[in-house]
Amino acid sequence: MIKTLKKLFGGINLTWPKLIISAIVAGILTAVIAMIPELHYTSFNAITVTLEVWILFGIIIIMNSKSNIDSALKCFVFF
Repeated sequence: MIKTLKKLFGGINLTWPKLIISAIVAGILTAVIAMIPELHYTSFNAITVTLEVWILFGIIIIMNSKSNIDSALKCFVFF
């Protein structure tokens, strides 16, 4: 568990292609979850309506970037 958290918060080599692919996957996943009526009143719908999930994505991007400018640009492109 600790190894996974350390990898997630600073151990990922977050390149531009990985960032763009993850942004596309996050967008598709959010759209699919928002369109399925059976998931509307479940916890799966949290990614579509809460801000905390997207803040977590931003923190993960910032923690895995090389510099301040790099993290700002990657957050801008992701969101």
